[in-house]
Amino acid sequence: SFWQGACFPLMQAVLSNTKAQPDTGPILNCTALLDYLLVCAQVQHGGFRDKPGKGRDFYHTCYSLSGLAVAAAGASSQPPLCVPSSWVASLRVVNPVHNISARKAERALSYFSSQPNLTSES
Repeated sequence: SFWQGACFPLMQAVLSNTKAQPDTGPILNCTALLDYLLVCAQVQHGGFRDKPGKGRDFYHTCYSLSGLAVAAAGASSQPPLCVPSSWVASLRVVNPVHNISARKAERALSYFSSQPNLTSES
């Protein structure tokens, strides 16, 4: 769910920056993604699965939780609010490229951009 959900904020940013198309609003139906994750992918005793009929695993739990963060953040800007406001308030924005919190991604990029360039000639 993260890989599908995260590509939409990236595409939305590109489209809005290039003016390639008029702003028609969000291109991701956050409510549908939240519904799928919470109704179909969530396992009753904890964790997430790839799809109904499959077992839960750490891989899909990680990316489903990240997908929930992306979808809930997007849903907070799409009326009507389809997620509890307490969810949105407790979420950290997820960097859609790196799948870590945006704050941590910014810190890592800042750190590595300040390091000298490494070359194979050193």
